Amino acid sequence: MPRNTSSGVRGPNSALTEFLRNEGITENFNRRRQEVVAAETDTSEAEVTPAPASARTRTRTRTRARASTRTRSRATIGDDDDDDDDDEEEEEDEEITQIKEAAKRKRRAAAKRRNSPSESSDSDFDLSDEDALANGSKFKKFGEEDECVDCESTFLITVYSRYDKDRKGYLCETCNEELKKRERNARRNQLNARKKRKKMASALLDKTEVKVPSLQDICIKRITQNIEDVDVLGDIGQANLNKISKILSRNRSLNNSTISLFLNPGLKSLEFWDCSNVDSDSLNKIASYCPGLESLTLFMCGHLHNDNLKYYSTNLCNLKELSLNGPFLISDIMWQDYFESPGTNLSMFEIRNTHRFGNDSLICLLENFGKELTSLKLSRLDGLNSAAIYELIPHYLETNSLISLELSYPTSEDLITDELLINILSVTGETITNLNVDGCINLTDKFLLEGVCKFCPNLTSLSMKLVDQVTNEGFAKAFTDYKEVNSSGLTEVALTKCTGLGDEAIYSLLSHSSHTLLELNLNSIHKITRHFWLQIFTDDYNASKKALKEAVEQEELQPQNNENDDDEEVSQNIQKYFAEIKFPLLTTLDVGFVRSVDNEILELVGEKCSKLKILEVYGNNKCTSRAKIREGLLVIGRQSDCI
Repeated sequence: MPRNTSSGVRGPNSALTEFLRNEGITENFNRRRQEVVAAETDTSEAEVTPAPASARTRTRTRTRARASTRTRSRATIGDDDDDDDDDEEEEEDEEITQIKEAAKRKRRAAAKRRNSPSESSDSDFDLSDEDALANGSKFKKFGEEDECVDCESTFLITVYSRYDKDRKGYLCETCNEELKKRERNARRNQLNARKKRKKMASALLDKTEVKVPSLQDICIKRITQNIEDVDVLGDIGQANLNKISKILSRNRSLNNSTISLFLNPGLKSLEFWDCSNVDSDSLNKIASYCPGLESLTLFMCGHLHNDNLKYYSTNLCNLKELSLNGPFLISDIMWQDYFESPGTNLSMFEIRNTHRFGNDSLICLLENFGKELTSLKLSRLDGLNSAAIYELIPHYLETNSLISLELSYPTSEDLITDELLINILSVTGETITNLNVDGCINLTDKFLLEGVCKFCPNLTSLSMKLVDQVTNEGFAKAFTDYKEVNSSGLTEVALTKCTGLGDEAIYSLLSHSSHTLLELNLNSIHKITRHFWLQIFTDDYNASKKALKEAVEQEELQPQNNENDDDEEVSQNIQKYFAEIKFPLLTTLDVGFVRSVDNEILELVGEKCSKLKILEVYGNNKCTSRAKIREGLLVIGRQSDCI
């Protein structure tokens, strides 16, 4: 039955119809929306080609007709339905208004894109409508043609097309691939540069420089990487085996399987510098495979225990030189048994870093081999805790037999005294060439003045690190007097943290030994002044230096007048004069934490020390990469030398 709209009575509706009606989606709404879309299309076309006046008139007529139709419809509907229809019409009108406003915005954006040049965006890909409008750039859609900003060829824009922000345009696929390749190369170069810096830093720590390796070094490195198969090469020479052994020790690759590769019955000398991964059974192989050994060095040998040492005493009958570092499993009683065994005949003994080598062990060593010893090195032995035992050393040593002596880092500072060293040097100082008293902080000027200067005419190496009670004046006087006893000079001197020394002490040392010095360690002697460095590296014929010398000489000739304060101030202002020092043989110099060393001093050192290869400047913040370093000189420790 047809619906009677005039009576206000509605017929039955389906659930879908009711839902659409509640949402404002009616047949009239859909029709009006289609008309609006058609009107927008007509308007877009009208912007390109103006529409005739008759068409615009028809559009206005249709709009007025729709408005009058809505008015008549509302007039014929009852009061109840009138409110609902008004709400629906208002919602529809509001939605139509929003659609029209959106269409106007799109038309304005399209007109602006056609009239303004392309601008850059933050994205490498296509711009959205709002971004393109905001940036004023020419909007390109996927699939449209564009001109490459690099090669100027025409191409189709895809989702993979890259936008070049600098040149404000898209790149074609070929140019994009080339750009990606350049970016990959740049990243690869950055990685290689980082690896190079790391390699250079590692080389600096090893006191070497990065250079093209020799064929021999390449082969040795390859052998160490495939050490398990080295036996297939046969005899590669003992010198090369020693190199391989050092490399394995440095990398901690010496173990139970690789140690056998370095053992053969004809060996006379064997050195393993890191035995931390070698167990006691493998250490016994040394005595089994090399019964003719005369010299054995085992460092970091924590697995060496009593049975190993006992086995060495019976199988290594020709052993004369034994150097051990860290044998803390060998007991005090076992050391005594070893020294008293008939198969032991030592002339050189070195032991470090163990608490089980005690007073009785040292007495037993001296009683059995004191007269034959040519080298005695005792370092960091907590078991030696009696000063009376140390005082027995000169009584057991044979006159004119000892060549190397080291008593370093005692467990207590009062164990090593000036009197003890003077007594030892008085007995065997005539033949001593190497003396090491590192960490004996109880020593004073007396040790140098009454011991070294009187009894050591053949001394070539002196190490006295951390001996901070030696004064500047005492050290200077000692080496001034030492010229009468030892005129040949020293080759190696280590004065690390001898903080009492200053310009006069170092000048006295250099005046005595500069022509023979090979290695010099002045680390942490902070009293050395910049004035001192400039003078010893400046020619004596320099005009300013001549004037300074004359001023100093005149000041020395003038009588001292304590009542005149002005004369005292003048005397303090006159700098001390130091003659030029030459270093024809110096190869290694450590001036770390000597803050007076700066870029200018670095340049002077490089110029005046022609044979210098290694220069350490740790802690000197005035030494930078701006210093002019001559070729062949390796400077280590600058803050700029980072990874």
